[in-house]
Amino acid sequence: MLQRALCLIVKILAFLNTRRLFVALFALALFTMAVRETLDPDMWWHLRTGEYILQNGIPAQDVFTFTVPQHAWVTHEWLSQLIMWLVYLAGGLPGLILFFAALTALTYWLLYLACAGRPYLATFIVLLAAITSAIVWGARPQIFNLLLTAVFVLIVERVKDGQWGWRALWWLPLLTLVWANLHSGYLLGIVLLGTYAVGDVAQRWLAAPTERTLDRTTIVHLFGATIAGFLAAAVNPSGIELWIYPFLTLGSGAMQAYIQEWLSPDFHQTYFWPFAGMLALGALGWIFNKNRPTITELLLFLGTGAAGLVSARHIPLFAIVATPIIVRHWQDVIARSRFAPLLQNSPPKQAVKPLFAVANWLILLMVVGTAVLWSITKISNNDTAIAARYPVAAVDYLEESGLAQARGYNSYNWGGYLIWRGVPVFVDGRADVYGDPFLLFYRETFEVQSTWQDPLDEYEVDYVLMERGAPLTAVLTASPEWTEVYEDEIAEIFVRE
Repeated sequence: MLQRALCLIVKILAFLNTRRLFVALFALALFTMAVRETLDPDMWWHLRTGEYILQNGIPAQDVFTFTVPQHAWVTHEWLSQLIMWLVYLAGGLPGLILFFAALTALTYWLLYLACAGRPYLATFIVLLAAITSAIVWGARPQIFNLLLTAVFVLIVERVKDGQWGWRALWWLPLLTLVWANLHSGYLLGIVLLGTYAVGDVAQRWLAAPTERTLDRTTIVHLFGATIAGFLAAAVNPSGIELWIYPFLTLGSGAMQAYIQEWLSPDFHQTYFWPFAGMLALGALGWIFNKNRPTITELLLFLGTGAAGLVSARHIPLFAIVATPIIVRHWQDVIARSRFAPLLQNSPPKQAVKPLFAVANWLILLMVVGTAVLWSITKISNNDTAIAARYPVAAVDYLEESGLAQARGYNSYNWGGYLIWRGVPVFVDGRADVYGDPFLLFYRETFEVQSTWQDPLDEYEVDYVLMERGAPLTAVLTASPEWTEVYEDEIAEIFVRE
């Protein structure tokens, strides 16, 4: 018995060689990077919507404001919101933190599996892609977009590599049906499949096919899966209206002009530098590689890269789509250099020495402990981080003073939090519900235009809740019609005389 136990221990120790340790550390790094506080301004109204859906069904009109209750609401994220609320019921805000960290880590693990050059080259470039994408991470439905984008890329890349047959493509319409009920970003999956198909057709007609170019039969099935996926997307509570909805969002001038993540990236901000790095890395891979990029690779890389340059919201999608392309070309470059042995994915021929095996396990345990400690710290500090970002104490005052159910004019960024606290809002992050005319009308007050009083008068606003030091607060302070009744480090409240 003792001898068997010793043999088992030796096998366990020997299992964790350097390569497996490297991959394990990579997976832990992905999860640890994704653990972050619940600070997304839209998370709050997503949660309340999930609660409403569970109790009353999917809303067709606004249910949270006193300004636009008659406006239609295409609740395209209903399934994501329901999942978020169920996770919250099970684990509270800590549960949401861990759930979305796991989804995020899974996304980039699947992206890793879609890449050549595993483990070393793929790991480093996937980590760069993760850092590039981190600008949108958090407890939000968009994470499902990233996850399903990675799934689509994995399936098509495996088919193009010959590892899976064309039958795997017919999982994509079913996934699109689910995606269309999670988020209107399902259209990206349709466009992605169509780009793969058109690119490979163009490669066969206009250039020399490569070993990764799909054959005619597979291309036909890919086109079929694309069309079937588009039709499957209509199986949702809004029906075929969801076919048009993404274009309405992309065409909203107010959203493009005033919502930060819809703006073009400002490369003076350091958190956009990894995006620039990926663009440069892809271009350099094409320059140094003797094998020219295929038409499909050009369409995917340049198309998603251009989308990222137009809107920061699209940068994570570029990072996911471009990563296998970047890895593939740099693998060819490195294969012709002295670093070629790093690309070998064969298991070591010699067993791990006991001393090194013990050291590997100690390193792994230390990193696991660090990841656990980091996660606990983030969860412990979550309430403090929320109080530093949102008007927690100010809303307490509204409730204590009886103003909570009055008509208030609020900051756009705080509307979701007010919904979470049960306060009827003037505006919140659902820009599609309000529409461009209303948002522009709202900004007359927010930007202190010459007609700044009109929105307050038209909607008979009783109080204003705004960030401390905002331009509007200076005007209200000077106005004899308004009196400041509350102020703290975060917010100010004014009531009408």
